[in-house]
Amino acid sequence: MSLKDIVDSVTRKRLARKAREQTAIDFIRAKPDLSLPFDQTELLAVDLEMTGLNAKQHEIISMGWVPIINGEIKLAQARNLLITPSKSVGDSATIHGIHDRDLTDALTLKQALEELLHALKGRVMVGHHVSLDVAFLRQAATHIYQHTLPFSVIDTLHIEAARLSRQGEHFDKQLLRLNNSAERYGFPSGDAHNALGDALTTAQLLLAQVASIGPPPLTLKQLLKFSH
Repeated sequence: MSLKDIVDSVTRKRLARKAREQTAIDFIRAKPDLSLPFDQTELLAVDLEMTGLNAKQHEIISMGWVPIINGEIKLAQARNLLITPSKSVGDSATIHGIHDRDLTDALTLKQALEELLHALKGRVMVGHHVSLDVAFLRQAATHIYQHTLPFSVIDTLHIEAARLSRQGEHFDKQLLRLNNSAERYGFPSGDAHNALGDALTTAQLLLAQVASIGPPPLTLKQLLKFSH
């Protein structure tokens, strides 16, 4: 067991002792098995839409996710949730197209987070520029549960940057955007700035990236290193 694994286990045990909500306790204790090959495990591609980019000032208003089970996208299990913020979505509506009138009967942040944690339990989270999504989820957990949560994540943006670097290609940040990355693999990108559409595009991008890396099949631990 590596030092990182030991630190992660200690952190999970500490958080599990501190947690009081059963959903959070179950999520913390269900650590993904990173020794499994990619095509024999379960992941969850996740995307959030927010009212801004600062996790301490802005709010999550939509969550979308798509499971990847044994190397296959499971669209029948995909979800797209809308969340009522404490304040108006303001000018952010021009980015994601979600207006205050769309959120009248939406879920509370706690209801949505509990659904996500249930879907993510025991799975690795996949995202594109996933650090931003994780920052918002940790802020939400701190607000609701008074403690943070541990996330095992794969970032398709980092995988794409590493792949282009190995090929000696010059690239800038624009080329690493989700839609631009998806188009390089020859498949259409989803509905940009729609949580479910971006989650599906991210899932497709990860499968294409893994295929481009080639055999032998990577374990989750190898893929995690590849994406950091």
